[in-house]
Amino acid sequence: MSLVKNEWMKIFSKVSTYIFIAFLLLAALGTAIIDYKLSPDETSKDWKQELNADIQEQQKALEAKEISKDEKAMIMEEINLNKQLLADNINPDLNTNWTYMAEWTTSLTSFVTLFVVIVCSSLVSSEFSDGTIKQLLIRPYKRWKILLSKYITSLLFAALLLASLLIFSYLIGIIFFGNGSYSDKIMDPASFEFSPVVVGEYFVDMIVYWIPGFLVITTIAFMLSTLFKNQALAVGISIFILFASSTLNMVIQSFIGKYEWLKFVLFPHIDLRGYISGTIEMFDGATLGFSMGVLGIYYLIFLALTFFFFQKKDITN
Repeated sequence: MSLVKNEWMKIFSKVSTYIFIAFLLLAALGTAIIDYKLSPDETSKDWKQELNADIQEQQKALEAKEISKDEKAMIMEEINLNKQLLADNINPDLNTNWTYMAEWTTSLTSFVTLFVVIVCSSLVSSEFSDGTIKQLLIRPYKRWKILLSKYITSLLFAALLLASLLIFSYLIGIIFFGNGSYSDKIMDPASFEFSPVVVGEYFVDMIVYWIPGFLVITTIAFMLSTLFKNQALAVGISIFILFASSTLNMVIQSFIGKYEWLKFVLFPHIDLRGYISGTIEMFDGATLGFSMGVLGIYYLIFLALTFFFFQKKDITN
């Protein structure tokens, strides 16, 4: 615990840590303002009455003599959508703190990943760059304990940033949109089809399914921090992997039908949120259990390599 406390103090001795937290606050505030500006001016009306009125107007429009087939098909789609919204008791103009978080906060988690990658990839490499690694290792602790304390600190910092984002978003959402119900129904924000979801459950699922891939990316960044003595190189490679992962995923997806072994490559499994509503493309035959298993194996491999190389590393400058 003393080692963890020491590493925690190191993290909060850097100005960048406070900048990261402040950025998450500003990002939550900025997206709330955007959402508020885009929301309807009046949301207190009887939305069911409005939908029924819209349906009546659309049905009248169908009776027009000069209407084309394309226009008729479009109006029919709108009528069917409005009827489905009424049948499932879904307010299309609903705007609460929960709808805001479901639409915006789930995207802001990418900033948490970026900031954690930057910190994790410099936790060990910075000790070499600053020349403090020798002073660290002469302390009466085994190497693996020192490294474990850094890894635990990185996970705690990741949890802090995620908790900060969720708290900021929840409170800012209440200020701008009011405290809504966890059980309100909305349309899946990531789907282009009629796909009703319970807003609170959807938001929790989006966060929970994001965490495993986030944990693996964090561990990769931490591993690179132990492999490279140059801090800039470790941070640069970690950020490159982070931003290149989506591109690599698309490339692998295009060849996965030809080469079965590509199913075991890491990148198609990083974002598990595709299993929630099928909005993120997954390869044929992919299951949540299989993806979790692949992530778990890679996680253990990366963690084992991290501790192995640090134990064997030559501490000379």
